[in-house]
Amino acid sequence: MCGICGIVSLTSEPSIDIEILQKIPNVLQHRGPDGNGIWIDDSKKVGFGHQRLAIVDLSDAGQQPMATPDGMVQVTFNGEIYNFQELRSDLEKEGYRFRSRTDTEVLLYLYEMYGEGMVDRLDGDFGFGLWDGRRRKLLLARDRAGVKPVYYTRVSDQLLFASEIKSLLQHPDVSREMDEESFYHYLTYLVVPSPKTLVKGIYKLPTAGLLTLEYADRNASVNIQQYWEPFPGKMQVDKNDLDGQFESLLRKSVEKRMMSDVPVGVLFSGGVDSTLNTVLFQKAVKPDPVKTYNVGIKETNRHQDESHWARRMATQLGTEHHEIEITQDDLLDTVTALAEFQDEPLADPVCVPLYFVTKLARETGTVVLQAGEGADELFCGYDNYRRFLRHNRNYWKPLSRMPSFINQIGFRILQRSTAPRNQKMADALRRLIHHQEFFMSSAVAYYEGEKQSVISTDFKNRFASYDSYDIVAPLYERIAAQNPDASFLEKMTFIELQLRLPELLLMRVDKMSMANSVEVRVPFLDRDLVDFALSVPESFKLRDRVSKEPVKRLAARYVSHGQIYKPKKGFGAPIQEWFHGRVGDHMRSLLEEDRVELEAFFDVPHIKRSLDNSLSTVNQAFQLWVIYNLIIWRRAMCSNGGTNI
Repeated sequence: MCGICGIVSLTSEPSIDIEILQKIPNVLQHRGPDGNGIWIDDSKKVGFGHQRLAIVDLSDAGQQPMATPDGMVQVTFNGEIYNFQELRSDLEKEGYRFRSRTDTEVLLYLYEMYGEGMVDRLDGDFGFGLWDGRRRKLLLARDRAGVKPVYYTRVSDQLLFASEIKSLLQHPDVSREMDEESFYHYLTYLVVPSPKTLVKGIYKLPTAGLLTLEYADRNASVNIQQYWEPFPGKMQVDKNDLDGQFESLLRKSVEKRMMSDVPVGVLFSGGVDSTLNTVLFQKAVKPDPVKTYNVGIKETNRHQDESHWARRMATQLGTEHHEIEITQDDLLDTVTALAEFQDEPLADPVCVPLYFVTKLARETGTVVLQAGEGADELFCGYDNYRRFLRHNRNYWKPLSRMPSFINQIGFRILQRSTAPRNQKMADALRRLIHHQEFFMSSAVAYYEGEKQSVISTDFKNRFASYDSYDIVAPLYERIAAQNPDASFLEKMTFIELQLRLPELLLMRVDKMSMANSVEVRVPFLDRDLVDFALSVPESFKLRDRVSKEPVKRLAARYVSHGQIYKPKKGFGAPIQEWFHGRVGDHMRSLLEEDRVELEAFFDVPHIKRSLDNSLSTVNQAFQLWVIYNLIIWRRAMCSNGGTNI
């Protein structure tokens, strides 16, 4: 995978500044250390840049931007197309001749055959910009699962796009102002939901996003749409052999993602997803051992840190296992760099171990890794999901049948409480009173009531009419229009696959791995496997009332039942312990040093009290991490001439 960028004039006048175009890709070198390129149209109205991470066809034939032989179609591409060999064979039958072994070249001819309908034929993870010189048309596209990001902005009669925000900020006219509405929603969702970012005027394509720019008369028109959405019932499935279909699809997916001319390994926690991934990988490459990678955290209690379990499972499976152990000092030594690599604030502490484990992979010669993201979202694997299902059935539905005044009384009583549990219950009642849905996201830092205690009075007054539920409301409307009878779990899945999974979980994987010039692939988010998961009965996902049961059942064919069905702990960082230590001291000093600037948005005294007195639960530490992460990001951006807040 690589770093892409480009500038397109929105008027008929030439306006590309060559010096700016050359500058924009430079900050993407970590995404592509193996080569770079610039292309500018003769009219000076379009220019592309590229930083290459060579994965398939390491020769110069794979350099980008890449063009058709006549130069009329140009592409700058980030990602992998796993069915490119099949597509290439079909194109060769139509008379196209290839000059490289890359999947990039397939995009050029696929566009010539199918136009923007090409995206429906792509099986892969991608973000690309394509220019059609004949039609004077630009395509920007992001893959269906949202594995690869694409950002864009309009400035000075130009449209700019790139793999990262920091690349767009190299243009002198791009705003460095924080988007205050986005800040408000960040506090809830740990990330700014698409299409906005925390930088005012910079946007990101949604999952399966397709932006088209075409000239009408002298000016360009821009249109953005989604070419696919994760509605239920995407595939015809054989209900008599669901296990067999699942195994076949996952096996094929793992094998597809071995496509590489550089070493491939597995991010390995020893849990269900990574164990199954590794087993299927190993079956395809025998007798060579699979390279597995794990990270442990020194300050964590042994029962929380599962690196010892990963080591044991790796030995059992016979992998070539690599591991690294980090401390909070490692975090503090790299905290500014991590914020810069995040590009936009991603308040998931898993960013920390992800950065160090992918760094280890690169240092030991592995350039591509497979990971387990998506399995929990598709097959109901989180404990949170089961809680939401239970609470929706046992509390939300009965309360929705109660007279409104009773719920309002309950809301007022709970609202006065300072207990976090009561605050969350109050917020649920508030949504019920306002005829909103129960579920917003499986990871919420601050619900509306909780948010009021950490934002400043001025900010609170200016944004009194805002509600972060407004982010998911359009998603509920779309699935209701498409599937009026969608179940609660189907609605949850629909929202998770367009919000938390792509914008937080996959974004953290992309940013932390590409910081180390490592590509991560996600077999559970294969196109066909996703369609399968959206089509199977819920009873299959929660068979015998076990979360993610199909995945566990398949994995238990290769290792013992007890090893697979043990309680899920997840991959994380010990932020509660860290805030009791040097990380907490660091946050206190930042709150004091940046107090004047931060008080425009935060109730700084309240946050300091929380840091000193309210770290009795993981959730309280988690909320503080959202603020700590934002403060670090703000400092990193300001020090590089970036956003001022």
